[in-house]
Amino acid sequence: MKRLVLCLPLFAFFASCGEGVSPTTPPKAPPRPPRALTGLEPFAPRTDIRVGQKVGPLVVYGNYDDGTTGTVNAEWTSSDPGVVAIDEEGFAEGIGTGTAVLTATFEGFEVELDFAVEDPNPRSTRDRPDDISGPQVHFVYAVPSDWEDLNRDRFGEVERSALGIQNWLAEEIGQTLRLDTYQGRPDVSFLRLPFTHQEGDGTAGGTVGDILRAAGPLGITGDKILAVYYEGRVAGVCGSAPLFGRGGAVYLSCSDAELGSDEETVSTFEVVMVHELLHVFGAVASCAPNHDGTPHVDDVENDVMYRGADRQPRGGETFIDVGRDDYYGHGRADCLDVSRSRFLKPASGIAAGSRTVEVRLPAGDWPLRCEMEH
Repeated sequence: MKRLVLCLPLFAFFASCGEGVSPTTPPKAPPRPPRALTGLEPFAPRTDIRVGQKVGPLVVYGNYDDGTTGTVNAEWTSSDPGVVAIDEEGFAEGIGTGTAVLTATFEGFEVELDFAVEDPNPRSTRDRPDDISGPQVHFVYAVPSDWEDLNRDRFGEVERSALGIQNWLAEEIGQTLRLDTYQGRPDVSFLRLPFTHQEGDGTAGGTVGDILRAAGPLGITGDKILAVYYEGRVAGVCGSAPLFGRGGAVYLSCSDAELGSDEETVSTFEVVMVHELLHVFGAVASCAPNHDGTPHVDDVENDVMYRGADRQPRGGETFIDVGRDDYYGHGRADCLDVSRSRFLKPASGIAAGSRTVEVRLPAGDWPLRCEMEH
C-alpha cells in the first residue's frame, strides 16, 4: 500500500513536466528577418523585332540579399510608345521602326532593355529570281487554311533558321546547303494551304506529300527541293520526308522550342530540318554498317540520323554521322555518301570542327521520340 502512494506523485510529476507536448515536437524556429531586394534582372524572348511583332511576356527577376531570386511584379514603361508599346500583360509590340528603351520599376529599383524595331520582310508567294543556278534548297512557310498565320516569314524566323542551319553545317561538316537566295538573302515563300489543319493531321508521310503537291502556286522552277516549316501538328510527329523526294517538312507544333532564335543557335526545328533534308538526299542507305532497318542508324544516340524513342541527348550535342562510316564522308563507292549530294557545296571561310554554333535542344526534346514515319 505504501508503494502505491509513493508512485502517484511521481506520475503526476512527469505529467506536469511534459505539459501535454510530445517529446518529438521540434522547437519553434526563430522568425527570419525579411529579405532585402538588391537588384533586378530583365528577360525578353528577343529585343530585335519587326513592326507588328509581339514578344513576351517580359519578365523581371528580383535578386535578394540572402542569395535567392524570384519574379517580381514590375511596372514597365516605354521611352517611345510609337516604336515599342507594352501592354498590361507585359507583351512588347513593334509599332514603328527605330529604337526604344523599356524600363521596369519595382521597389525603387530600375532596369532597362534596349529594343530595335525593323520593318517586316516583304512576303513572297512565288519563287523569286535566283542568285545562283543549279540545284538549290528553297525554304517555305506553310499554314493550313484554318490556322493562324504567325508571320514567321515576315518576322525573319524562317530566314534566321535557314542561316543557323548553314552555319551549323559549315562547322559540323565543312559544307552548306546550296541555298536558294534572292538579292543575297534566303528566298522564303509563303504558302497558304488549300486544306485545313484537321485534314492535314494524318500520317506524316501523307501530310508532307499533301504539302508538296499543294506547292504548285509557288512556281518553283529548276532543280529545287523544298524545306517546309508547317504551322501545325501531325500525329505527334516532328518531321517527315520521302527518300530522294521533292522536299521535307517540319511540324512546328511538335515542340515549344524557338524557331530561328538567331544565326548562331540551332534548336529542335533546325535539327529536325537537317534530319529531313538528309533523307531527301538519300540517307540512310541499307548498305550502311549501322543501318537499323529503316533509313536511320542505331549506333550513337547523338547522331542526327539516330532512330529511337529512348534517346537521351547529352548537353544538346548532335552530330552528323559519328565516325563517318554510315552516310556522310565515308568515301566508299558501294554505298550512298550524301557528302556528294548535288544540294551541298563547300563552306567558305568556316572550318569544320570550330563549334561556335550552339545546339540548344530543350530537355527531352528530340524528333525521334515521336516515332517518325518515313
